[in-house]
Amino acid sequence: MRTRAALRQILFDAGLILSLSAATALAGQSAASLIDAGMPANCANFAAKVSGSEGNFGTTNQYGCLGAFQFCPGTFGRYYSGSAQSFLDDPSAQTAAWTKYEQDSWAQAQNNGLDSLVGQQVCSGGQCATIDQSAILMACQFGCGAKGKLANYAAGGDCNARNVKDGNGVSVCSYLVRGSGYDVSCFTGQQSTVCAQPQIGPGDFPTATGIAANAPPPDSASIIVAPTDVWPRAERNFRQFDSDSSRRMNLENAASWFSTGAQRSPPR
Repeated sequence: MRTRAALRQILFDAGLILSLSAATALAGQSAASLIDAGMPANCANFAAKVSGSEGNFGTTNQYGCLGAFQFCPGTFGRYYSGSAQSFLDDPSAQTAAWTKYEQDSWAQAQNNGLDSLVGQQVCSGGQCATIDQSAILMACQFGCGAKGKLANYAAGGDCNARNVKDGNGVSVCSYLVRGSGYDVSCFTGQQSTVCAQPQIGPGDFPTATGIAANAPPPDSASIIVAPTDVWPRAERNFRQFDSDSSRRMNLENAASWFSTGAQRSPPR
């Protein structure tokens, strides 16, 4: 649970941000429920990850922070014009407000050069990750300001430095690691690095509808084997095995055995 002092420190460092605190034992909203509330499907997993440590649609914490993403006083008024109760009662308003908030956070991160961290490795708590757009947005919960914890890390690169930790000693690096690997293109307006991986073989193609429906062209397959690459070598091996006339092999039978892939001794 974040203390009032920690909350004030974060607000001072970062300006208007979402609270890092959440009510005890809240599981947050699922990706499916967020999609139902209007969250773009490609960003729903990231949104659910954030909500998991924040709250549910109906949550109000002891600091007056509201909803699945814990909009605190001050921030709340910038992203919603109605009452607190109407906000809590309207999941679609919460996802719309948070989408705009994330877009603003990314713009602030870019303005302060924090996107220069993309591609760098970061380690925290025994885990390492490659910093990407989603990692930066997750860490922006510490603030994307020029004097915030993330900016301090970008300047110094030390996850254990005092100026990259909040009042409870939590390092911004833990949020960089925690947030890495998600599609946040609906917030950044840029192709997600998660989705930019080249498809280089059958194992890299979607399988939801079966690999046959998503087969790569031959020139992009990882390994291309023609029939002529297989049988001549098999025949050569069989002939070598056949060198002892007393164990002469019938190549026609051998071909049949080879095509079945039987895992037993070859026919004699």
